[in-house]
Amino acid sequence: MTAGGLGPEELDALLRRPILGRLATLDAEGYPAIVPIWFEWDGTALLLLVRGRARFLADIRREPRVGFSVVADDDPDLRVHVRGRAQIVAGPAPLEGETLALARRLAERYEGPAGLEYIDASQSLERCLVRIVPDRTTSWGSPDWHPRYLDPSPGGPG
Repeated sequence: MTAGGLGPEELDALLRRPILGRLATLDAEGYPAIVPIWFEWDGTALLLLVRGRARFLADIRREPRVGFSVVADDDPDLRVHVRGRAQIVAGPAPLEGETLALARRLAERYEGPAGLEYIDASQSLERCLVRIVPDRTTSWGSPDWHPRYLDPSPGGPG
């Protein structure tokens, strides 16, 4: 593992782990709003299933540029930050078809059997499917300092 970054396979493995993500949006006043959220990585985009009345959906509608971060619970040196654009691709609507399948995968991944019971009990409540396509991904995989921080010249290489 090189200082400062994960390789493609390591990044993919981290994003497929059951770790809470942190979604950052900009609210109507321009302030950052950060929420913890379940997610699924499909290899090219982050998928979120959001309660239909979540306040940050208005943020996404107004300004689709978002930040998303993940930190491994068991190794805080394993981290990724995604800058991308969020798109509401379905909903708000009750869970069915693709959204129900995603909800069941997420609930089982994060909560086990109790999560599946929760989905069954709340299936009729409205959710939105949000897809975030990364524009830029930055990852960390080592406690070592990246060479740019070690450059003794003023400002370093960038």
